[in-house]
Amino acid sequence: MPELGVIGVSGWKSMGPQWDKYTPPVRPSEQDMLTIRERLERVLAETGATEERRAQVLVLGSTPETRNMLAGLPNVRVTLMDYMLQMTVAMTEMVTADPFDEVWIKGDWLNAPLPEHYFDAVISDLVLSNLPPAKHAGLVDRVHTALKPTGRWLNRTDCVDVNSRIEDLDALLDRFLLIEEPTQADICSLRCAAGLRHWDRESSFLSWADLGRELEKYRDDTGFVHPDPRANRLLEGLWEVTAPFDKPYWLRTKEDLEEELGRRFRIEHEVRDVTVLQHHERGYYFYDLAPR
Repeated sequence: MPELGVIGVSGWKSMGPQWDKYTPPVRPSEQDMLTIRERLERVLAETGATEERRAQVLVLGSTPETRNMLAGLPNVRVTLMDYMLQMTVAMTEMVTADPFDEVWIKGDWLNAPLPEHYFDAVISDLVLSNLPPAKHAGLVDRVHTALKPTGRWLNRTDCVDVNSRIEDLDALLDRFLLIEEPTQADICSLRCAAGLRHWDRESSFLSWADLGRELEKYRDDTGFVHPDPRANRLLEGLWEVTAPFDKPYWLRTKEDLEEELGRRFRIEHEVRDVTVLQHHERGYYFYDLAPR
């Protein structure tokens, strides 16, 4: 297996080819996309956008669901910005809309060239968790500068909230084994919950590498060898949707996150994803943010 704990881009590149193995909330749900579309259409109505005079929308990252939704709106012009072209190409293979029209910018969200006060909306999905907290202020400022004063940041994010409960792997397995026929969605929920055990409050870093080490106690050269054979399917699925283990990830508390966003934006609308509550995972929220 790869060296655990090595932070690199290979982990993120791996997500494209196996995107169909992830389920919400790891990827946006249909309800998420309906919410984002409804809030975006409010912006489009305010701008008076038409097919001849389209609104400018910036997408941070390559999420296929976001791009499918935008392709159905003839009155938007889409600019996509991400620094990993390989992942963008892999994600593009899962865009089902036909036709779709995008301008791509290969570059860092923090410093790639962008016009100021140009975009009517910025849409992002879990982007803050891909950056260490020390860079969050830079991204918040960057989005604020890119938006028109009347623009909106439509941002889906995750965090540690009052519903989150940190449990060790054995306790989680006992709880998930109560599910008679675990689905792929259950396995993805187990991943989200199991990762919290390896979240450091002070640094906000969530170490998938440490989760990998914990999984290895039930793994040998033949695969997983948990004393309860029913647990092996859960463990195999958890390994599959987490490996490779060098994906860097950061989580802030909801209070810290909203304080950071509040420097430059006010929350116009907030939706909490209630589907994750049964497994006590990290919190997933959608924010409609207006520049201050």
